[in-house]
Amino acid sequence: MSDVEELGELSVDVINSEDNIILKAMIAGVKPVDVDVDITRDTVTLRATRHDEHEIEDENFHIRELYWGSFARVIHLPEEVDVDLAEAKEKHGLLVINLPKLDKNRKTKLQIKSN
Repeated sequence: MSDVEELGELSVDVINSEDNIILKAMIAGVKPVDVDVDITRDTVTLRATRHDEHEIEDENFHIRELYWGSFARVIHLPEEVDVDLAEAKEKHGLLVINLPKLDKNRKTKLQIKSN
């Protein structure tokens, strides 16, 4: 028997639009403040735990399909995103993360400082 806790995997939708990558995941049963969202330029990692608030004996279940426990998911993004402009919203258990793509054609003038 292993000491490592087995994690459930979260199902997601990833939409690759012209300017944004949109990630959707059902997190029903988890408070939004209890979801850990880590973003890099090319990945999003989601972690949380769904707690079963009612202790019921296993033999009393006729069907048991809901997942209770810790889950995690690492999503590799199709393009790099601007982590500073990312936004997340939750409504009725649906988490929606909007990730603006990096504008690789953006230019700026750099001022040279002299000492």
